[in-house]
Amino acid sequence: MNSKKMLAESLEKLLMKKNLDDIPVSEIVVGTSLSRKTFYRHFRDKYDLASWYFAQFYEASFGRITTGLTWEEALLHYLDIYQEKYIVLKNAYASRDVNGLRAYDISVTKKTYEKYLTIKGADINSETMRFAIDIASCGGTDMVIKWLLSGMKMEKGKLVCLLKQTLPNDILKYID
Repeated sequence: MNSKKMLAESLEKLLMKKNLDDIPVSEIVVGTSLSRKTFYRHFRDKYDLASWYFAQFYEASFGRITTGLTWEEALLHYLDIYQEKYIVLKNAYASRDVNGLRAYDISVTKKTYEKYLTIKGADINSETMRFAIDIASCGGTDMVIKWLLSGMKMEKGKLVCLLKQTLPNDILKYID
């Protein structure tokens, strides 16, 4: 197993017990056979590691709207992973740090929408489309986080339906 995966597994185990803000890098490293120096060779800090961890399943789920999954299929797969990793993600998103997972999630969602819409032929550089992408990225991410932190009480299919219905029309017209 490579060093990044070892560090991510250690972080995941720690996130089963506590908030990301409360986990020092030294504790992440202790859970591996690696050194602190190796940690910093791969990651700037624990938030960078958390983002890398998140990216591994993001790309395999919602990120796949750019490679053939429908928007709904990709989002449902994404929410399946949220249910599977509920405690870990709840503790990661509980971070109050500006570099926390929420900021990364919004950023990667924005890039995914940009790529998807470009593939679909949209002009992603117009002021209106830039604004629509920001709304979809920030609003969608925040609603999924809210769903997670509130205990995922709403049925996934309903959440997907509501998120799609409230997408800006400039984006919705490109969603299959």
